[in-house]
Amino acid sequence: MPSISFSEADAKGIVFPHDDPLVIILTVNGADIKRALVDGGSSANILFARAFDAMRIGRKYLMPVSYKVIGFNGSTVKPEGSIALQVRVGEGPAVKDVMAEFIVIDVPSAYNTIIGRPLIHDIQAVV
Repeated sequence: MPSISFSEADAKGIVFPHDDPLVIILTVNGADIKRALVDGGSSANILFARAFDAMRIGRKYLMPVSYKVIGFNGSTVKPEGSIALQVRVGEGPAVKDVMAEFIVIDVPSAYNTIIGRPLIHDIQAVV
């Protein structure tokens, strides 16, 4: 089974104990997406509108959704829509290619996407 592991060198500069988020780079629809937050507490994969628009797919391809999303602070947000996109995680023999549904939300964020339980499960990751 492919794995991601961290060495002592990776921990240089980190003050322990820490609660830093796990942030990765992944490829979505052929575009490298930096600042992808891995959040096992999220029941959905979120793609923020700024990142979606940068991919130049076009909002006309979004499927309408009838629900709202509850944000970090408890507020609700109406998504722009949802879309299934090709996702590639890893490289070499450890690469995983899957189709994943993303909910596109137009709110400011330090991240470009949030990888939730659906994608974590699809790539068979253990976080």
